[in-house]
Amino acid sequence: MAEKKDNLEENPHKDHRKRLKKKFLDFGLDGIEDHELVELLLFYAIPIKNTNETAHRLIREYGRFSDILEADITTLKEIEEIGEHSAILFKLILACVNKYMSEQNDIVNAMLTPKNIDKFIKNLFYGHTNEVAYALLLDKDCIVKKVKKLSAGTVNAAPLYPREVVKLAVNEKYPYMILAHNHPNGNAMPSQNDLKITKTIELALNFVEVRLVDHVIVSGEKVISLARNFNFFEKE
Repeated sequence: MAEKKDNLEENPHKDHRKRLKKKFLDFGLDGIEDHELVELLLFYAIPIKNTNETAHRLIREYGRFSDILEADITTLKEIEEIGEHSAILFKLILACVNKYMSEQNDIVNAMLTPKNIDKFIKNLFYGHTNEVAYALLLDKDCIVKKVKKLSAGTVNAAPLYPREVVKLAVNEKYPYMILAHNHPNGNAMPSQNDLKITKTIELALNFVEVRLVDHVIVSGEKVISLARNFNFFEKE
């Protein structure tokens, strides 16, 4: 009996953890508050300790669960009781969500049309908090055959190098290409540099007989197409 009592004193929140896990299993995410979701996740990074106050602290600091996942890992570690294991857990969850969404909405072998292109390209950037640039390589029927990451940068820059884009086009030998990158800052409008580098790449691809048909910029749910919204590209 003494040993059992000691165990309870070492882990006084054991029953609370069981109750919260059961609540999630019984009702799913609809049955728990955001702070309870954060608390539940922290169970797997912070053994034994009460994670309730830490969960409340994170919600107060960031506001939404999604903002916690997207927070910089260094900033997360500055929160009291959040160590490296907890910070990595949140970044791992975001990466897993991103991978899940990518696999569920796999763009490879999809025929891109004006009705579906925004959805497919948005999914490429799900969960990214820094700028990332992709090239989509299409066959003569506008079916995506390959998606290649061109660069991953900072929160406001992902460099595009015309030489590397042309090298990719020559090696892959597909007739059409679409460029895509994201603006994590919430503004999907192209910068002057976006327009300039797009024109440079378009002209460079012409020399290897590959047509750049669009450059799409994504910011959250906002999508700007240089072809549709700016009539940017030369017509065949």
